Amino acid sequence: MRKYELFEMGDREAMMDMYTRFIHITNELKSLGKSFTTEELVRKILRFLPRSWEAKVTAIQEAKDMKAITLDELVGNLQTYELRRNCQQQEETKKDQGIVLKVVEEDSSNFDDEDMAMITCKFKNSKRQKKAQGRKTSANSRTSTGNSSQGVSNVVSLITLSKTACC
Repeated sequence: MRKYELFEMGDREAMMDMYTRFIHITNELKSLGKSFTTEELVRKILRFLPRSWEAKVTAIQEAKDMKAITLDELVGNLQTYELRRNCQQQEETKKDQGIVLKVVEEDSSNFDDEDMAMITCKFKNSKRQKKAQGRKTSANSRTSTGNSSQGVSNVVSLITLSKTACC
């Protein structure tokens, strides 16, 4: 009787495995003279289902007459629900697997150290030239504007140079 009272379904246990264990325990108790109504057995099964099945248990309790439902009907209904849940979990797993990316640590850039040093050097030189020209002509605003556009021209040339070195 203790096994019957403490009976529970495991979270990962299949419905059919649980039902087999349950029937085995109830058959032992029947052989000892204990009798159960179908309603008692149905209610017991619905009571020990895991929390993740709570929505299904509520739906069955509200939709079915607990006195009229048979064990086979209940187990069939629960097995159908279990199959749907398993299919949904497999689909979600497949979707998650499609998102996984493998990280490969290798340098895939076309720049070697010499190219990078040359680009850095040219950039620094253009900045120095821009500063030097800015100091020479800071008194004259027109000349300063011309130097600014020349500095932009140098940066554009540098970007063009880096793009051609890259590709």
